[in-house]
Amino acid sequence: MNTGTERLIGVGDLRIMVHHDLRTKLTAVVRGLWVTEAGESPAGPTATNWRIEPNDSRLAELLANVIKAVPYSGQPDPEGLATEIAKAQAEQSRDRIREIKVFRYGLEHLLSANLRGETSMLENVLADVIEMSTLVGRVADEARQAAREGMGAWVTDPAAYHAQRRLQDAALPPRPGARRAARTAWFVILDAGVRQCRALQTEAGEEAPMLHSLLNAASTIAVTREAKAQETFNMVASVGAVMFGIPALVLALYDATAVLPLRAGNAIVIVPLAVAGLAAALIAAVLPGLRRTGKIRRFSVALAAVLTMLIILISAGTLVTPTD
Repeated sequence: MNTGTERLIGVGDLRIMVHHDLRTKLTAVVRGLWVTEAGESPAGPTATNWRIEPNDSRLAELLANVIKAVPYSGQPDPEGLATEIAKAQAEQSRDRIREIKVFRYGLEHLLSANLRGETSMLENVLADVIEMSTLVGRVADEARQAAREGMGAWVTDPAAYHAQRRLQDAALPPRPGARRAARTAWFVILDAGVRQCRALQTEAGEEAPMLHSLLNAASTIAVTREAKAQETFNMVASVGAVMFGIPALVLALYDATAVLPLRAGNAIVIVPLAVAGLAAALIAAVLPGLRRTGKIRRFSVALAAVLTMLIILISAGTLVTPTD
């Protein structure tokens, strides 16, 4: 269900009651409701920022519109009409799983963009994949239950239920009234509806491993990003060690009273430190492991660290006056 800026995705079952005068009452039992942000990508429509909601005030109206939009011709008897509506709704639900696949394509596109460095929304992609995996699992469970119960026929018409089951498995023993139920005009619709439920279960089951693979890929990328961040930190720390190590060595060997406090005339002593820091930043940039944009970013971070340390040294040198 699309509201324009958001998508509402509900998982549950539909209970159909048809009276003798063909008055129909449909009751939706929603067992899970997800709300997402609607968008577009080169891969098609997207659903991002998935979150599960216990309730939504818009659900009743939107769900009623979706249910009413499903067409059916109208059987002349209550059993046939209920079966036809159930089959039509099952087919509509099966079509919706294709939209879930399109959403997965959108997440794959976001993951690819993240890998290329075009976006930093990896955590959001991981959360969306987990929520979508949960949704697909619930869909498969509901479809399996609907197929197992013959879309409720095991309660309303046990003979038709067993007749349909024998179509799926001829080894099952015959039940009283099953042959007569199989000759009713609406029995083929019941069989088609149950097959739709089984197809929905299969498609949802096929989607689950794809989402798990996507989740593994996203997790691997997250670990790789963390390793790269640690590498950058180590590079910056190495530059800092060089910048602090050289002044410390000079101070230890020659003392600093001759150049303190720093003034315009003796500030030339900072030049070797600046050259050493720049060399360290260049070494950090040319080391292998990143593409050109990554190396530029690493050099920029290292250079910023060098400049920061130089500013600290110069500031301290101008303020400190040695005592005899």
